Amino acid sequence: MIDSLAGYQSPSMISDTETRESLNAFIAETLLALSTPGSNAPAYFADPDIAVSGSGLNEHFMGAEAAQRGMALVATLNVRWEPRLVVSWMRGDMAWAQIRIEGHTVEDGAPVGVPYETTGIFRRDADGWTWLYWGGGEPQKEARL
Repeated sequence: MIDSLAGYQSPSMISDTETRESLNAFIAETLLALSTPGSNAPAYFADPDIAVSGSGLNEHFMGAEAAQRGMALVATLNVRWEPRLVVSWMRGDMAWAQIRIEGHTVEDGAPVGVPYETTGIFRRDADGWTWLYWGGGEPQKEARL
């Protein structure tokens, strides 16, 4: 379930309910694909202007071909990506969001949830949403995912 940020009021551009629900569904759909080996995860990163930056060394991809290769690899990592909190803003056909995610994986034989934060930039068109930027990182000293 995606939570909302209780009590937060944007001064001007917080997305309306319909936009927020639509974008939250798109983000959840993307994360499900990234959690599923062999899925269509790369299709979410097909915009020719896409840029991706992750928390690992050399996790920087520019353009659809590179981003799709990187995200196809992410989908093989056996991590279940779960959105926890999404705050989104929109102006025109562009939206951006702060996304808090929990990456469920196994460390030392035990299941763990690793916090991960992403800033996403999106474009909306007649077909729905597309990612333009994924900038993610882990808010701890050393990356685990």
